[in-house]
Amino acid sequence: MLNACQALEDKSQKIIITSYFHTKHNQVVLSIEDQGVGIDQQHLIKLTDPFYTTKRQSGGTGLGLSVSAGIVADHQGQLTFKSTLGKGTKVKLSLPLLQHESEL
Repeated sequence: MLNACQALEDKSQKIIITSYFHTKHNQVVLSIEDQGVGIDQQHLIKLTDPFYTTKRQSGGTGLGLSVSAGIVADHQGQLTFKSTLGKGTKVKLSLPLLQHESEL
């Protein structure tokens, strides 16, 4: 969410948050889509690499998405990214639904 906010260039741009249950894959999905600057494909594949950032000059450490991806993986989930330069980015967080109520 923070990255989506930082990608916006002006107040007329939006962030759209959607959540749903994907019955076919038995997953809960959270989608965050921004209308910001977008991410070049060469950077997109490195987003979750530890210490990778394009914002080092403005205080970025490159740890936010790396740590997030680790937490998601620990819960057997997945983070996926799609982006178009100048049009924005969409991030999906998918987490499997627990099979047994006793696991809650």
